[in-house]
Parts: sequence; C-alpha cells; structure tokens
Amino acid sequence: PGWVMNMYALLEKNKTPTAEEVEQQFDGNLCRCTGYRPILTSFGAFAKGGKLCGQHESVKHPTAMLAHNPQPLRFKDDITGQEWFRPVNLEQYMAIASLIATNRPFRPICASTADGVAKYYGGKDTDNAVLVDTSLLPELNGSSLDGDALRCGASVTIEKVIALLEQGSAGSPSFSPLARHMKRIACVQVRSVASWAGNLMFTREHPNFPSDMATILAAAGATFDVLGVDSKRQTCSTVQLLGLKGRVLVLSMTIPKLTASTVFETFKVSPRHVFAAATVNFGACIEFDDKQGGVVRRARFSVGGVTETLLEAAKAATALCGRPLDNASFKAVEAALRQDMSVCASKNEFHSLEYRQSLATAFLYKTFLAGSSSIPSQLKSAIVPFIPADAQPISHGTESFGTDPKEAPISEYIIKRSARIQASGEALFPSDCGRPGTLWGQVVLTTSANARLVALDASAALKMPGVHDFIAAASIPGVNCPLASFGGANLKEKLFFEVNDEVPCQGEMVGIIVADTWQQAHDAAKMVLQRYEPLGPVLVDIKQGVQYQGAPDIVDNTASTVSGRRSRDWWKVYEQGTARAPKDNGLTTLKGTFSSNGQRHFYMETQSVLATPLDGNCWEVIVSDQYSDLTQTSLALVLGVPQHNINVKVPRAGGAFGGKLLRQTLTACAAAVAAKKMRQPVRIQNERIDDMRMIAGREVAQFDYDVSFDVQGKVDSLEVTMLLDFGWFWGDNGFDLAFGLPGTANCYQFNHFKLDPKAVETNTPHTTFMRAPVSMQAVLAAEVVMEHVARTVGRPLEEVQALNFYNMNESAVTPFGDHLGKDGYNYTIPTLFLDIQKQANFSDRKKAVDAYNAANRWTKKGIAITPTMFPINCAYYSSGALVCIYSDGTVLVSTGGSEIGQGLDTKVALCVANALDTPLEKIQVGPRETSKIPNNTATGGSGTSENCCGAAVAACEKLVAAMKPYRETGKSWEDAVTAAIADKVSLVATGWFSFPKSENANGYATYGAAVAETMIDVLTGEVRVERVDILMDLGTQLDAAIDLGQLQGGFVMALGFLLTEELKIDASGTLLSIGTWDYKIPTAYDIPVEFNVSLLKDSPNPFGVKGSKASAEPVMCLIPSVFMAVKNAI
Repeated sequence: PGWVMNMYALLEKNKTPTAEEVEQQFDGNLCRCTGYRPILTSFGAFAKGGKLCGQHESVKHPTAMLAHNPQPLRFKDDITGQEWFRPVNLEQYMAIASLIATNRPFRPICASTADGVAKYYGGKDTDNAVLVDTSLLPELNGSSLDGDALRCGASVTIEKVIALLEQGSAGSPSFSPLARHMKRIACVQVRSVASWAGNLMFTREHPNFPSDMATILAAAGATFDVLGVDSKRQTCSTVQLLGLKGRVLVLSMTIPKLTASTVFETFKVSPRHVFAAATVNFGACIEFDDKQGGVVRRARFSVGGVTETLLEAAKAATALCGRPLDNASFKAVEAALRQDMSVCASKNEFHSLEYRQSLATAFLYKTFLAGSSSIPSQLKSAIVPFIPADAQPISHGTESFGTDPKEAPISEYIIKRSARIQASGEALFPSDCGRPGTLWGQVVLTTSANARLVALDASAALKMPGVHDFIAAASIPGVNCPLASFGGANLKEKLFFEVNDEVPCQGEMVGIIVADTWQQAHDAAKMVLQRYEPLGPVLVDIKQGVQYQGAPDIVDNTASTVSGRRSRDWWKVYEQGTARAPKDNGLTTLKGTFSSNGQRHFYMETQSVLATPLDGNCWEVIVSDQYSDLTQTSLALVLGVPQHNINVKVPRAGGAFGGKLLRQTLTACAAAVAAKKMRQPVRIQNERIDDMRMIAGREVAQFDYDVSFDVQGKVDSLEVTMLLDFGWFWGDNGFDLAFGLPGTANCYQFNHFKLDPKAVETNTPHTTFMRAPVSMQAVLAAEVVMEHVARTVGRPLEEVQALNFYNMNESAVTPFGDHLGKDGYNYTIPTLFLDIQKQANFSDRKKAVDAYNAANRWTKKGIAITPTMFPINCAYYSSGALVCIYSDGTVLVSTGGSEIGQGLDTKVALCVANALDTPLEKIQVGPRETSKIPNNTATGGSGTSENCCGAAVAACEKLVAAMKPYRETGKSWEDAVTAAIADKVSLVATGWFSFPKSENANGYATYGAAVAETMIDVLTGEVRVERVDILMDLGTQLDAAIDLGQLQGGFVMALGFLLTEELKIDASGTLLSIGTWDYKIPTAYDIPVEFNVSLLKDSPNPFGVKGSKASAEPVMCLIPSVFMAVKNAI
C-alpha cells in the first residue's frame, strides 16, 4: 500500500507525469520480494504514453477538511510528562518557549522525520520533553526568489526548496547543483514533509551525522537568520549555526546567487544509490577573477563524513586562490586538503579513513575537471554522473516464456491471487492479528558475548507504566530449549538464558517484558539490568575461530524427531574420480582463497506471533512462519502439552527467505510462555534492530581451493576446503550445508574432485537458512576458480567455462550422486549457455565494452557470463492437502505449505482448477493450519510449492473420480456438484505427495545462465549494473507471472548481497549493521537498468510436478555474472 499511496500522491500533483517523474517517485520504497521490475513496469503505465495515462481519479476530501482553520493545540502525556504544542504564529511560539524551564528538553519540530534516524544516534530524550510544531508558523513558511538570493523560511520543505532552486537555476550556477544534490537527501516521502532547517538542527544535535544539506549549503555560502529565546536575532554561517549552544530557532536561510564566473559542484558517495546517508559528501565553490582570466579569486570547500564535524577546508581554499585550475594547482590543493582532513578525523566502522579521504580528493579532482576550459575526451566521463536517480536512464526489461495450452491454466501468466488485497493493504498478516485483552511482549536480549550472566534485575522495568511482568526461564513449564526436537548441538540453545549461564553471544533472549502497549514493553525492556563476567576472547570471524578453536571435521548429530526424520550425513568429505595427477604431468597448479560475507533476511514483516490460551490448556498460535509443524512441536515441548493441544496458523507471512524456518520458534515459544503465565493473549512484533540482532542469516564463508589444469584451461583436479561460520553452534545447519555442497563444483566435470566442509564456531548469533543458503557463495567460489584458471591460461572465461561442462557422451555423474540424463535428471546447461549469448548479443557487446574502456579513463565497463546448476533434494519433501467442494460449486483448498510471498497458494489454485476442470475463480486456498494438515516438511528450498501442488492434485483425483458419473452426463460444474451432494457423495478429499524414489541423490536440477554488464567509477568505486539477461530452465513453469517474479526478486536479493548489504561486527561481538540506517537492501535504483528474464521453452521436467522446476533460489547463483563483470571493469 505504501507504493500505491506514493503513486497516488504523484498523480494528485500531476495526472500526466513523464516516465522519469514516475520512476523518480520511488526512491524511498523498499521491497524484498519482487526485484522492483514488475512494480516499476506497472506504475510506468500511468506515465505519458502509457495505457493508463490520464485515468487517475482523485478521492474526494471531506468538506470539513478543506475548510479547516488550524487552531493552537496542546497535548500532554501524563505518564511520561511529554508535551506537544502547535502554535500558529511566532508570538505564540515565543510565549511557549519562555514558559519552559531551561533544563527541560525542548525541541522545535516540523515533520519529526528525524525520529526515524535518532535511534541510530543515541536516541532522543522524549520523557518530560516539550515538542513544539513549527510547521504552521507563517513567519517560517515564506520564500522569495529575487535579484540577489533565494530566501526560505525554516519550515519550508526540502521539496519546495528544490522547486525554487530549479525555478531560479538560470540566475546562479549553484542553484541546479544544489537542487540535484537535495534530491539525493532521504527520499520523496521525507523531502515532501521535512524542512531543510530540521536537517541542519539534527546535525547540530548530532555533529557526526553526515548531513548533505549542511555540506552543500556551506559550500554555497548560505546564511541563516536565527532567533534566541531572549528574542535576539543573529545571522550566521552554516558552521556557526551548527556550533550554536542553547535554545535557538532558525527563522530562515539565504542562498546567495553566484556570479557567472563561478564553478559550483557537489558530490556524494553512499552505500547504495538512493535513500542512504553519505559516506562522504563534498561541496566546492570556485570564483574566478574576471580581470585575470582563469585565475581563482576565492574558493570554498566543504567536506562531510571525514572529520568529526563538518569541515570547511580553509587550507585547501587558500592554496587555490591566485592560481589557475591546472595540474600543479591540483597537487598543491590536494596536499592542503589532506592537511585539513587530518585534524579531528572521524571514526567510521564501515569505511576506512584512507578510503574516505580518497573520496574527498577524487571529488576535488572532479571539480577541477568541471572547471577546466577544455578536457581531453578520455577524462570527460569523470564528470558525467551516472549514479544519482536523475542521472539514470528509465529502467526497463523484457520477459519471455512459453506455455502448454493442454495444461491450462498451468504455465500461463496469472497474477498472484492476493496481489490486489496486498496492494490495497487489506491483506492480513500475523502482525495485523490481535484479540481483545492482548498484551504486548518485548524480547530482552543479551548484551555481552562469551561471558557469564551474573545478574539479571527487572525491578526498574517493572515499575514503568503499563508493565505487567518480566517473563524469564522460571516461568517455562516445559523444556527450556526451542529446538529440543532436533537434539544434538541444538540442545545448547536455551529459550531464555539464566543467571550463571555462559552466554555465547549478544542477541540471545533472557526473557520478555509484558506490557499494555508495544511502546511500553519496548521502553521497559531497555531498563532490565544485566551484568556479566567475561570468560575469554570474543571470536567474531573465521580467522579468530580457527586460531582459537580450530575447524575440526564435524559429525552430524542432528537427530530430528519432527515428522520422524533424520538429517543426512552431510559433514563427510566428498571425493570423486581418479587419484590426483602427479605434479610433473604438465598440468599447472594454483591455490587461492575466496571469502564472502554474510547477509540478513530483512523480510518486510519481522518475527511476529500472537499466542492465545484457549480452554482445556489448548492454544491457538498465529505465527509468521515457514515450518508450522516444527513450531507446533517446539511449542508443545516448551509448554509441556501434547501437540494436539496446539493449532499453529499462518494466514500468510510478510516475507521469510529462510528466516522463519527455524528461528520463528524463539518468539513463538516466548509469547506462549508469557500467555500461559498471564492467562491472556500475548503478541510479539520484533522491532527491526532487535530482529537483526537475534536472527542471523547467511553464513560467512571461506573457500580454500587447489586446482590443476592443462594449457587450454581444462581442469583436471579441484580440491576445496569450505569453512563456514555458523555462529556459536552449528546444530541444524546441516540443512544449509546440504544446499551448499553441490555449488562448489557448479556445472563442471573434473577427473578428480574433493570437498572438505568444516564448521567454525564464533561468538556471534547462530546463523540459519537464507535463500540459496551456502549455495550462492559456493557457486561464486566455483566461478572464481574458473576465472583464475582462464586468466592464467590467457583465454576468455566463457571459453574455459564451456570447456569444463559435463560431457554427456560419457558417464556424467556429479560428485554428489546425480546421474545426468538418467531417471528424469536432464541437463540443459550447454543449451542455455549458447542461447543466452545469442539473446544478449554477448559477442558484439563484449567488443563494445572493450571500445568504451579504451576511450574512457575514469569510468570502465565490464561484461561476463556465468551458468548455474542447482540440484533440488526432492526426497526431503512431503506434504498433504485437503480439498473441499461446497454446494455452490466453490472449492476450498488447504495445504501443508505456508504462503510467504512466493505464490504457493496461486500455484495450488492453478493445479486444482486444472485437475477439476473448473474455473479458477471457483478456487480458494485457505491459511495454513496444523489442525488440518499435520506432519508436513518445511516451506523452504523452493520445492514446497510444487510439492503442495502434487498433494492437491492427488486429492483432486479422488474428487474427479467421485464426480465422474455426474460430469459425464454433460452437466455444468455447479449442476454436477448439486447432483453429487443430493446422492450423498462425499466431496471432501485429502491428498499426500512425496516425490518418487530416484537413483539420483537429488530429483533434478534447475539450470540457468546470465550475462551481466556493469559500469564503475574508477575514482569513487561506485557501480551501476547496466544490463542483466537471464535464461532459466524451469521446465514447464507452474505460473509464468509468479516464476518470473521469483527470478527477478531472487537475483536482486543476490545483488544486495554483492553490492549494498554489508555486515559488520565489532570486536565485542556487537552487530553494527542493524536496521534501515546501516543495512542497505537494494532500492529500485540499484537494480539493472535493463533487466531481461526468459524461460527456456519446450523443456518440461521429467521428474517435476506438471513438468515444473523450483524457481525462487536457483537464480541467486547467477550473481557471479555481476561479480565477474565488475572485476572485468576493474
């Protein structure tokens, strides 16, 4: 709904926007599922030339709203003492300010957008605070654009300032650069309500905030009219304003117009292209002496993000005065700038000082180029922006697929059935569910790593308003272990750690606070006192883990009692082929190491649960969940009740990506324990920061390889040692490992292959499944090996890749037990590899990239192709379905899978419509409930949708048989149903599905190939993905719309892993990349500018349900194409 309302806001201002205006409207909306491409395509239809252009209809506003005359307001929270005022003129504001004690927190506000940022800078003192809304003060809302300056009141929005700057751009060389840079501040939604002054005053309060506004206004020479509480006015510069003490009210700013002989430039580098604070920002104003052509008369340089406060680089400015913009001057000014930056250098946990200083000097160089009268053609690309939103082309893409008309509606392009209610905000998620009398729970997490908890005191928290109790280990009626059913190393983990326990890491639960409201519980949880004694060094990475504990071979001792399954012996050493050839046989041998970081899920709906006690010691637990049967088992063990007393319901989950396969049991069990003690419903909805602290995702991985090959690049032998950091215990991670093992060989055949997987323990939270767990990194490592070989023999990577594909004329068996071409296991890699090169015009584009690089020094392009082979462990899956036909001819289906955004319910509906030969609109798929379909495997690994489809088809086959006598007579569907019911025929059936046994270890593999083209800024390191072409073999897809969307979304998530999502943990074990401020998933401006996705046609999967293959995760293993393209550009 946020996307819809944002588009509505644009159309309210402009019913016929351009395509550029539509796309630039979405710099602040985040999505983790779709990859943005279908969303942007849909909204693009409202742009000029689009099929929906001009068709927008406004919602009528109530007459009272339109005629409203604002009045002064005052509210007070009697519990916290906080007061909020809204004066309607400056006189009222001054009267309020004079009445408030000087030692009381007092803050003028306009839109309060800074509240979303303040928690990352130590928070704001809100108790007993006085907030004064200045948005309606006429004295602060005026603006004028006259002969010598632009003047804006302090409550004027950033959006309005941008419009005024663009309006007056012809009058000053600074106005257009200022407007362009302000468009990179926050996002459309924030800029439309936030004031420019609020940004500056937040920077005044938090000097280490890298304010773009402060940096560029300082460079522009802006001045500010400020009013003190004593009614004295003063005019000050940006730096002076930021240094003012005490209560002040900014009234207005003046941005002077600069002469035509002035060069004004601003720059910014940030963790992602839009909606991100600057790593470093820079402003430069260089005025030339009209009497001495080309000689600088005066200069100003401002730099943010390098020093502790905004830097006005005085030495650099002085060094430039009286000199021309030439190489000698640049060297002198650069040296002076480095001197300026050496004073009070700021700390930045994510970016080194050396890198940040190099960015500033790069910006200085770009400024010199921009101010030069002539530039060599090879250097011009340095000053052509390609990262900001308004510098990027309109993104676009194509989709291509085939269908099987005989199996309609299967394989057709069918929109997800819940899409409309999700877009409108009507769809209910577990976080929307509540009951009368529900209390809120807030997790209390450990704050030290590798330490003994010696004290836990909640007394201060219990005294806070609305707080009912602190629920700790003593309140657990059953087992204090959320994954006790798995046994083995999982028994190390407690639901609630207790006093005297050895606490392995930060982010484990010691209990939960229960209160009347979410905010009360959240605030009180911070007041629970914890005291620790250190036990030894805190190990935070693989290197430290190996150094202190080693990486022994692991024996898989995970004995799962869930659904009676036991995991495989995945930890063994895998070895295939003849003995490794001796070193004197003419082969070249290389060794290397490839390391990759982890990744967080960042699902839109954080861990969410509502636990409700029913009569008879029974429970209804609504969870955002991927594995309801495990959640039910865990709840039964923790509560000490039989499983039939517990019904776990999943209406739908707001994203999961593996993070709710196992770790949802933590909050589910915590809420249930609290609900049992309080005897009333308890909800938990994790705040984003807490969620990221306690739920780790993708493992950090290291691959040490030893490869031998001939002069052509044909690999003879590959040996890999795979080190995986699973956090403080490995336990259930054998499942992750199972996914990752085949990726180390990818789709290549070797005479000798050996893989030795090892786990490393660190004092970090336990990792868990995340989309394509381990496999994405393993395939990336395999491609790194191939690139290393290709580079050594001097051949193009694509030639070496093709040379090492499996030879289907020989016995093609993978190291992991799959016989290619046998028992339904097809192999389409060679076809995909050739077809994608043709579709993407790879050969010609590679030549064009070479030509571009030869002509440009400061921007470079790269292009690469990579394949993937993603085995699907079909033997794991089994699931049930319940199909009910009602008297009106409608059909309700229940399955053992959870709808987590992947379109499972829609695919099931398609298969049921096909099997029953009835219209799709007759089919409804209900929520997941353990009371209906028990003993299912998890929703994960991309295979659950087809498994549930198989179960639903099995149930339908029984119904088809029952209905056959009535349909053979030619009756309509409805009449046939009526007749069957009249004859007392049962129209309810269950179905169960598991894949047939196979001689292969995996049932089949999903294959794909991708070509990626990227462009980099050599001076700053910024990357733009120019184009990606993907061709996937999904057999006969179940739903073209959903499967294409899964491919787009999965690839963009992998892009985030590669380019924007950086995980940082400090030496104490504290996760630094938390929340939206420091952890940056891709936006709509980080996806490929051109994004083409195709499905291999006429290639049904012999082993799949309805000829289909899994789609959600395999595509992530095509991310090496972007990695190699960036590497080639470098």
